[in-house]
Amino acid sequence: MNGREEITLRINPNTCRVFVEQTNGQGMTSHKEIEPSALYEAVRQNAFSDEMQYSGVLPPGCFSIGCGVNGSWEVCMAYDRLRADISLYDTQYPNFPLPRLVFGVSLSAKGKAARCRLGVVKDEVLRPETPMYHYPFSNVSGFHLCTGQNSLPVYKSLYKLRSFPDYILRMPNNMDYFQRARNKPGLEYRELLELLKDKEPAYYYDHILIPNGKTLADFVKGENQ
Repeated sequence: MNGREEITLRINPNTCRVFVEQTNGQGMTSHKEIEPSALYEAVRQNAFSDEMQYSGVLPPGCFSIGCGVNGSWEVCMAYDRLRADISLYDTQYPNFPLPRLVFGVSLSAKGKAARCRLGVVKDEVLRPETPMYHYPFSNVSGFHLCTGQNSLPVYKSLYKLRSFPDYILRMPNNMDYFQRARNKPGLEYRELLELLKDKEPAYYYDHILIPNGKTLADFVKGENQ
């Protein structure tokens, strides 16, 4: 008489070893040990849910969004204003020209911002293969944006991230991570700002920016230089 096929899992909590006991319809039983990663992958591939998680209205310029299983978010957005009020220590540079910037930020399930990224893209319609350049100023290493002791905001909705680029650009700049090798003239930071303050944003692409060999797809994936 045919029975029902059954699979029994036994997990040793001390050693994390996983044992599988399988009984087929004829009552034959087999045993084997599997890797914990194999169990995880089997559950992951067979798990499903009809429940959708909606992002709500996204901030202007958003070109990539990811949702974590724990309710966290990864958001990338373009900053197309090309001008902002910035500062170096106590020196203010109002309405300062900028190249096309892109920002990345991680939000916890409670909306706390963390793991910020900042990059410079070619002035074109954004595509995965859009080339990127070294950020010519300070406080950025690769794509990683150092915010120092500044407390980052909490965003209760993704749309409110529209203010995030301005919040970052208003932070006082110092000399952290600045390198003369990241601008074509090889200028010191203050010299570079003085040169650029009266220029148009397009000036960057012919006279300042140096390609870094990365693309926008690399930025989205969080791949640092």
